[in-house]
Amino acid sequence: MRGALFAAGALGLACTGNVGIGSGGGAGGTAGAGNGSGATAGSPTTGGMGTSGTGTSGGSGSSSSAGPNVEPVAHMHRITASQYANSVRDLLGSGAPIGPLDPDQLTDGFASIGSSSIVSSSSAAGLYEAAANAAASWVFADPTRATAALACVPTTATDTTCASQAISALGRRAYRRPLTTDETNRLVTLATTLAGQSGGTITIGMQYAVSAILQSPNFLYRVELGAPSAADGGRTKYNSYEMASRLASTLWNTVPDTMLLDAAGKDSLSTADGVKAQAQQMMADPHAQRGIAAFVDDLYAMQNLHNAQPDPTLFPTFTETLRSAMQTELEMRVTDMVFTTRGDYLSLLDNKTTFVNDELATLYGLPTAGGTAFRKVTIPADSPRAGILGTGALLAGLALPERTGPTKRGKFIRETLLCQLIPPPPSGVVPNLPPPTDPTETMRARLTAHRAAPTCAPCHALMDPLGFGMENFDAIGKYRTLENAHTIDATGNLDAATFDGLAQMGTVLRNAAVSGPCFVSKVYMNAQSREAVQADATILDTLASGFAASGNKADQLLLSLVSSDAFRFVEPNKP
Repeated sequence: MRGALFAAGALGLACTGNVGIGSGGGAGGTAGAGNGSGATAGSPTTGGMGTSGTGTSGGSGSSSSAGPNVEPVAHMHRITASQYANSVRDLLGSGAPIGPLDPDQLTDGFASIGSSSIVSSSSAAGLYEAAANAAASWVFADPTRATAALACVPTTATDTTCASQAISALGRRAYRRPLTTDETNRLVTLATTLAGQSGGTITIGMQYAVSAILQSPNFLYRVELGAPSAADGGRTKYNSYEMASRLASTLWNTVPDTMLLDAAGKDSLSTADGVKAQAQQMMADPHAQRGIAAFVDDLYAMQNLHNAQPDPTLFPTFTETLRSAMQTELEMRVTDMVFTTRGDYLSLLDNKTTFVNDELATLYGLPTAGGTAFRKVTIPADSPRAGILGTGALLAGLALPERTGPTKRGKFIRETLLCQLIPPPPSGVVPNLPPPTDPTETMRARLTAHRAAPTCAPCHALMDPLGFGMENFDAIGKYRTLENAHTIDATGNLDAATFDGLAQMGTVLRNAAVSGPCFVSKVYMNAQSREAVQADATILDTLASGFAASGNKADQLLLSLVSSDAFRFVEPNKP
């Protein structure tokens, strides 16, 4: 696997412009970095572990450095916006309101990685306070909701035993560990003091105690720092409660439940076997689908879809409900493969099984069913649409308001699916594609002319031929055969492998030696909430080999990852 993923040959090239890549780039970039302006030619890949050369299909070449040569360190992680929403609703009830929050920071394409370095401002603290107050107010506005959320609902200010029980149980889940006696006492005192004020009640007091829990740093930050373990040669090891937090974040995208915390209380998560046993149970729980959906949204850059603004004159059928359906389709497609079909994850690149509602079916030219519900369908075998690259979520997210974006689409494929960094354009270069001299000219012809410039050719030769394979699909993902009255040429190549159209390209990508290891590196970084470094090379090779041996099953990859020493210890490679 190392030969495929770590193929060398630093590009050392310069691109002449982003040609429709636009602000935010594709998946893999740091938020606000445009099309990768913080990267340098020959640096580690977006995935931290991929190739920086051109041998992606064959996997030949000499060994390359696997990310920065630094030691991994433990971090606290501010929970992401989706983790906050999931956690509050898991703690208080599915209808709990979620107010505006401080936005996530995407680093290497993942909010989980950005969470380890983000600093909350005073304005962010104000947003969390408002959100916590709203959620706590909601749960106590209905006695039925309060009874469902709390282990005990006190009826008088003197019932401190009940108040303590409620706060201890809720706080244990929110803080991902048992509260100390002092922590519980302070919150109980808050509740009873407010209850004793003029016009106060124990309900008001408990409401503010719950709000205090939801805006505490102990809830907003995952504290996973580890400690030296004498039984493991002094290695810094995460304790069982920290492991419960890590498992819940990685597999469920939320706080631990009571059963997971009970296992931590018995120190059952101190061994690899204990972690794997809990992880297997967690993977069978519906919460795991929510965890995968959050990963999918980051990996496949759903931020691009959220920001897409197709020209309403050119694309009048694009609606907000269609945008939402596109994201749902992609999430359902992946969760079905991981949890229901449990098949070859890489087959998502060229398979014909998907999920549509009527609005999406109409866009895809599939039969409608007369309802709004999503249903599993099989795209006709002779259809040019195939794989996740044929989903509206990616096609629309990787387009421009008035046209397709072959360069943007090709860049996404190189960086997200092949873990190959495309260097940023040099300074002083005009970033946009010049206006066409002939208004009937195709996008392919314009980019072919653009690549004639020596400074443009090296980088665009890596991106454009992949993007051309998607040219039969317009800026919202609708199939087309003509562009400006010209028959579309959707031929292209991935290095030495050629294809004609998106379906063939998906198969070429599926068979590329680097595709599996690249996906493994993305899963690894998201789970670890940090970029991959040289010390991770061995475990990444092991995980990639196991992934291939399992038939590329993503659920097995997750189980192997979370039970590995790399996930249980801060240092992944020390004896």
